Amino acid sequence: MRGFLYRLVERLHDRERPLSRNKHFHVFSGVGAKKALRIDKHLKDLEQQLDKLMQKNLRPRVESLEDGAVRMVLEEPQKSLVRTATLTREEVALLLRHPAGQWALSPLREAANTPGQGSQALGTKAG
Repeated sequence: MRGFLYRLVERLHDRERPLSRNKHFHVFSGVGAKKALRIDKHLKDLEQQLDKLMQKNLRPRVESLEDGAVRMVLEEPQKSLVRTATLTREEVALLLRHPAGQWALSPLREAANTPGQGSQALGTKAG
């Protein structure tokens, strides 16, 4: 189920060949499809907010969690707004396809390449 869910999210999120909800209505009739739509909407909203923060050069705080998951804290001081997003490994992979996602997650990627940090900085298990 998890594999199907994230393949569907990936297809929804693909700007090159988007999945039409009208043309592929049978795919969206299941319970997992509603979750995929919710995840896709969440990622697109996050990308928009990261774009705005990138323009202001306000990099979010990122923290690696277990199994490749990431917690991201986005702050907007002018609005006294703080948003926390917890992303699964699959959602992180999709976010890395977007330029603002790459920018936001670059501190974790750099930490993973730093000697002594290893893959633990990305939340993956060494082995």
